[in-house]
Amino acid sequence: MERLYIYNSALAVIGLSLGFPAVRSLISGDQSIPILLMAVGGCGMIVSAGYESLQTDPDEFKISVAALFALVGAACLSLLGTVLSAVSGI
Repeated sequence: MERLYIYNSALAVIGLSLGFPAVRSLISGDQSIPILLMAVGGCGMIVSAGYESLQTDPDEFKISVAALFALVGAACLSLLGTVLSAVSGI
């Protein structure tokens, strides 16, 4: 699999982990500037990851294996935190 798509998928997962709880809070009526900024930032990360996947040539994309591994690890941790937060109801 191309590193570009792994990179952008990890960014989209982090955006989803930030945006989903914020959008859920906005829908439930909890409105504040930090929640609004998290929702906009998370959705922006998802959109920009998709746009970059469509516009960038995978052969020209360069990232080290260590950086890619760190980003995938961060995406896994953020997704795990979001799931645990949703399950526990915090």
